[in-house]
Amino acid sequence: MKPVFDYSDYRVFLSDYLSSARSRGVPLTYEELGRRVGFTSKGFVTQIIQGKCKIPRDKIRPFAQALELKKKEREFFELLVLFDQAKTHRAKNEYFKKLASGFKTRMHPVGPDKYDFYSAWYYSAVRSLLSYYPFNGDYKKLAQQFSPAITPGQAKKAIDLLERLSLIVKKEDGYYHLTDRIISTGDSVDSVALINFQQATMDLAKEALEQLPRERRDSSTLTLGLSREGYRAAVTKIATLRKDLLDIARFDRNIDRVIQVNLHAFPLTKNSRER
Repeated sequence: MKPVFDYSDYRVFLSDYLSSARSRGVPLTYEELGRRVGFTSKGFVTQIIQGKCKIPRDKIRPFAQALELKKKEREFFELLVLFDQAKTHRAKNEYFKKLASGFKTRMHPVGPDKYDFYSAWYYSAVRSLLSYYPFNGDYKKLAQQFSPAITPGQAKKAIDLLERLSLIVKKEDGYYHLTDRIISTGDSVDSVALINFQQATMDLAKEALEQLPRERRDSSTLTLGLSREGYRAAVTKIATLRKDLLDIARFDRNIDRVIQVNLHAFPLTKNSRER
């Protein structure tokens, strides 16, 4: 089976581990693994793998030891469980950073380059700016293009990252150019990285409300009462709008600015099942 470092979901790893053990003739059942960890319920490991319950915090280390993993593998497994079961985004983010920096892994959720790209709002903004701004190495002038302002050091850091990720390239004319007009996160970037980015852009939106005159920004809010089907229809409309906006950007000409568009839909009340 794959090494534990290739997994982003500890439950999938557990399922594969037990299947691999059985295929090798090792009599390790869910019940036997639970007994090794110290669970009194025979079906507790099954419920964990099915996502019906979590590993108690005081059982995470015994669980890793029961799997007979090597030291580094145990550390990774324990962090993976803590990452999955973290209750707040801040805690999840801390475990994410430890996974990204402490282990050699091929799993997408701890890809440090993608994490870095979404760790600061101005990385994406610099990339979009270069779709029309002629940049040939003057980081001070590049930084001055932004509101809120960034430093020349941050501008250089953004260019270095974008070049490393092959999102921009310096051509023979001495200027940096985009390798693709439009990029999308797809499904390969972990939610932790995206939440960091989204929180940063929400902070920018709040600043814009306070600092920009009305004619330079567009802000609106809606509070709606919807059924489950109505909510799904609204989410579909938002997805269609995102696609339409990307098409506008893809085929637009004479570009002279970078804008940030935030779209949010979230519940303000509990649904009938939760009540």
